[in-house]
Amino acid sequence: MSIEFGPAAAGQRSAVARVRGACAGSISGAISVAAHGWASAGMPPDSSSLVLLAAASAVVGALVAGLAPLRDTSIGLISALVAGQLLGHVTMGWSSGQMHHGDAQLTPGMATAHVVAAGLAAVVIQGAEATYRIGCAVLSRVLPMRYHPPAIPGPVPLRLTHRDRVVLRIFATESLRTRGPPLVFGH
Repeated sequence: MSIEFGPAAAGQRSAVARVRGACAGSISGAISVAAHGWASAGMPPDSSSLVLLAAASAVVGALVAGLAPLRDTSIGLISALVAGQLLGHVTMGWSSGQMHHGDAQLTPGMATAHVVAAGLAAVVIQGAEATYRIGCAVLSRVLPMRYHPPAIPGPVPLRLTHRDRVVLRIFATESLRTRGPPLVFGH
């Protein structure tokens, strides 16, 4: 196991956590839809059940990506998947206020199927994480560095010294005149 430090390692860890969370939420929802279709002989679920299932899957994904015990351990992932499938089981059975199996109980066979599916899904998710890490490592070495365009210079700074561009002979000719208010006749 290698220990990585720095912002790049933290960014990759958070990206892997998002991959794990997205996979856990979507797999929990997909297994729930598949189990519902299998148990109800292909009867499609209600739209309200699907909306509840999407919300439940999003919650499972966010929890897996956000909580360290679920994000970092295999047991945490499996337990989140089992809980996500049970939550999906309840939401898919919500149609018309009845459970899709005729009652709200989980049979031992159904509970075993959910646990086995959670274990297999955890293996698939950890494979996806490993593939993501390997792919990022390979791409970071194969692809060239990011293109950094040249810096665009800012505006030209103003001159701080002032120099009049007046020809000095104008001062000489103007010195014969007096300056003052105009002469008013009649006063």
